[in-house]
Amino acid sequence: MWLPNLLTNEPFLWLYDEDRTPESGTDGDNIDSTSSAARPFESMTSEKTTPTSITDHSGLAEQLLRVYEDFADEFSRRDVPVHLSNVAREGKYLKGKKLGQHPERFVEQYLIWPTLELLGYEFWAQPYGYPKWDKTRPDFAIKNFDCGVDCAVIGEVKTPNKFEYGKEQMEDYLKSDLGEPTVGITTDGVRWKIEARPEKSPDLLEVVDVNFHDVVRKLPSRHEQRESYPTHRTRQEMEMVEPLNREAVENKATIALTKTVEE
Repeated sequence: MWLPNLLTNEPFLWLYDEDRTPESGTDGDNIDSTSSAARPFESMTSEKTTPTSITDHSGLAEQLLRVYEDFADEFSRRDVPVHLSNVAREGKYLKGKKLGQHPERFVEQYLIWPTLELLGYEFWAQPYGYPKWDKTRPDFAIKNFDCGVDCAVIGEVKTPNKFEYGKEQMEDYLKSDLGEPTVGITTDGVRWKIEARPEKSPDLLEVVDVNFHDVVRKLPSRHEQRESYPTHRTRQEMEMVEPLNREAVENKATIALTKTVEE
C-alpha cells in the first residue's frame, strides 16, 4: 500500500502482513466438531525449540489441526455428535448407518487423505500393480517418497479403534512379497505407524509410531461445553505430529533400508 510521507510529501510503500487462515485441506472442508482428533491440530505452538519442526513452517500445523477439527465437525453436521463421543472415549466402532456412509470411506475422505496431503505425500487410492497378493491390495500407495533405494510405499486404512486389524493386514502385505524394499503406513486416523521392510528380509523395522489417542478424547468437548475444551494444551500435544512429515519419514526409512543393504 502506498502512503504519503508526512515529512517529505513523497510516497512510500507500507508493507504489512495479514493474518492468514490456513486451509483445512481438500476433503476435510465439510466437518463437524464432534471428532476426537479435530481441535488438537488447531495451532501447534512454537514452544518446541527443535530445528525444522513443523511449527516453524508456513501454517502446516494449523492446517493439519483444522483437518482434525473438520473431521470432528462432520459428526455434528450429520446430527450424530454423540457417536463421536462413543468412538473417541469409549472405544466404539464407527457405524455406517449413523454416518450415512461406509465408515472406512468416511475416515479416508475427511481425515486420512487431507492429512496425507498436508504432510507432503502424493497418494493414489486402491493402486493397481499392488499387489502381487491374492485378491487384495493396499488402500493407498505413495508416489513421491525417496527411500535412498528403489522401494514401494503402501498404506492400510482402518476406522478408529480398529488399528490392530490394519497392523495385521499390513504385516501380511510386507511379509508376503520380499522382492523389493517396502515401506508400510498403517493408520486408523488416531494412531499412525510406519515400518520399513528391507529387500529379501522378513524383518519389519519401525520408522515412526505416533498415537493421538489422548488428543482425540478431548475433541467431543468442543460441542458439549466449549469452555471446557483445553485448546492450548491440546495444541501442544499435537506437536507429536512432527515425525510424520514426509521428509522426516524419508530420512528414517532411508537409514533403515540402506543400512540393511550395506550390511
